[in-house]
Amino acid sequence: MAAKLKSEDIEPVVRQYSNMLYRVCFFILKNEQDVKDVLQETFVKYIEKRPVFESEEQRKLWLIKVSQNKCKEFLRFHKRHSYIPLDEVENSVMITGGLDFDTKETIAFIWDLDYKLKSAVILYYVEGYSVKEVAQMLSVTEAAVKKRLQRAREKMKEMDKEYSGGMIYETK
Repeated sequence: MAAKLKSEDIEPVVRQYSNMLYRVCFFILKNEQDVKDVLQETFVKYIEKRPVFESEEQRKLWLIKVSQNKCKEFLRFHKRHSYIPLDEVENSVMITGGLDFDTKETIAFIWDLDYKLKSAVILYYVEGYSVKEVAQMLSVTEAAVKKRLQRAREKMKEMDKEYSGGMIYETK
C-alpha cells in the first residue's frame, strides 16, 4: 500500500517543476488561467495516484506526460481559440524564469504550430529532451517525433523565415 503523501512531500515537487510545466503548457494553451488550471489538475493527479519513481528524471517525465495529456483534454473539450497578443506572451514567458529566444519571430512561429508539431518542438528544442525522451512523453515512436520536427522545420521554410539560431533549423 502506498504511503500517504504529506504536504511537505508535495511542496518541493510543485516548486521544482511548476515553472517548467508552465512553459510547456503555455505554448499549447496560450492562456495563463487555462495553464494554471491544467497545472492544478496535473498536481492533483500526482497527489491522487501517488506514483513511486526510481529517479527524479522519471518523476519529471511523468509530470510532463500528464500535463501534456491534460492540455490535450482541455483543448478537446474547450474548442475555443483565444487570441493573446505576442507582447503579452513575451511578458508571461519572462516572468516564468525566461525562455531565451533570439527573436519574437521564433516565439510567434512556435505559437502558431498545430498541437502535434508544437508539443514536439517545445519538448525537443525548448526543454532540451532527446528524440527518444520526447517519443516516450508523447506516446509515439521516435520516427514520429523526427517527422514532426521535420515538418516544423519545413513549415518555417514555407513561411520564408530565416532563422539561424539553431532552435528550429538543425543540421543533424
